Amino acid sequence: MNNIKKIYLDLYILVFALYTYLDKGIAYTYLAEGLLVTGVFLILLNYRSFEFAWDRRSLMLLFFLLVTCIYIGRGILRYGLMDVVRDSFMFNYLLFAFIIFLFKDDLDYLVEKICVVYKWFPLVECVLFLLASYFPVIADIKLFGGINLIFYKYGDMSVQLFVATILLLSGYIKMEKRFVVINAVLITYLYLIAASYSRAGMLSYALAFILFIYFSPDKTLKTRLKSYLKYVPFLLLVALCFYLGTNVKENFQGRKLSVGQLQDNVGSIFGNESNGTLSDNKVWRLTWWAKIIDYTFGGEYLYQGKGLGMSLAKDDDITIDEEELRSPHNFHLNVLARFGVPFFFLWLYWLYLHFRKMRSKKNTVFDVMILTICFAFVFNASFDVYLENPMGAFPFWTFVGIGYATDAFSGRGKGLNLSKTANA
Repeated sequence: MNNIKKIYLDLYILVFALYTYLDKGIAYTYLAEGLLVTGVFLILLNYRSFEFAWDRRSLMLLFFLLVTCIYIGRGILRYGLMDVVRDSFMFNYLLFAFIIFLFKDDLDYLVEKICVVYKWFPLVECVLFLLASYFPVIADIKLFGGINLIFYKYGDMSVQLFVATILLLSGYIKMEKRFVVINAVLITYLYLIAASYSRAGMLSYALAFILFIYFSPDKTLKTRLKSYLKYVPFLLLVALCFYLGTNVKENFQGRKLSVGQLQDNVGSIFGNESNGTLSDNKVWRLTWWAKIIDYTFGGEYLYQGKGLGMSLAKDDDITIDEEELRSPHNFHLNVLARFGVPFFFLWLYWLYLHFRKMRSKKNTVFDVMILTICFAFVFNASFDVYLENPMGAFPFWTFVGIGYATDAFSGRGKGLNLSKTANA
């Protein structure tokens, strides 16, 4: 790896860590976008040695980029360039997957450093959450775009907690047993907090975890995980004590930290509405989604969608408290609204191609781990504006790129054995 690529890869990991730890607090630094542009330039600079992972999934991603470019040209004829480009990044971020191909021989180094980021994630987030909760002066610090620096969306936190959990259980995060216990308590504590504020986050973590256990091909790992079950009551007891002892104000949706709130969130998923705000939150989403389906599948935007550049919230006459909201809390329906039905089905087909590998008998634990991590991101994006933004898109497409590069260029990395479970 030459010096320029080494510097870029280290910068990539640093920016990855910042988005992982601070989430929306640094969304308006445009670090991810700058990193993406630099990475594309680096690919062009190293075009002779660059190898593309030629398979149907990657080719479809190239097609998505091509269509996005066409829609940018269409959009700037009617809307401002900045708004059109901003909306286009819902697919432009997938270039991060291709940038990973540039480091096909250094996947071991990249994965190792990402594991270090997630090793410290539970502790960092616990400290930041407590600081924001008990020290208003710190919580009100705004450095970028008028957003509080310590502002973590709880659905996003659940997804990142799943990544930290699965890397720890699979043995890719290395630490002494006493620190494993501390990390496990912190993860449980943070998950209870995230589950109190985000139903989508609660489910993203739980369903992805179930999928990982079910599809994991390593019987030794499953046996080890079963042996950990006896420690779950202890973890819950300790984490619950900290959880109930954390006195914070209700958030803007009227949700708070309590066992009752957890029960309400679980109940609302199955239609048992005991909290008006939970019901209202579900209703406006379903209303908007129904509108999108109506004017695409049964309306004038069937083939081409509405395009890029406009605020869908305003164009669809949706009135809610979030003034900055431009797109529905569902990435797939955002695709449908902006690109039309044919492109929407192509997106669904790409998801099918991506996740069908989960059932392959040739999978390694690493393969299943990457796929279930991607599932957690996609599931959360089905109920929030997530993959449209760098907080979700940057890590998601990074993991997609790692998975595709591992499939296409397996055996080239040194150090980490990406095809097998690491020793716990």
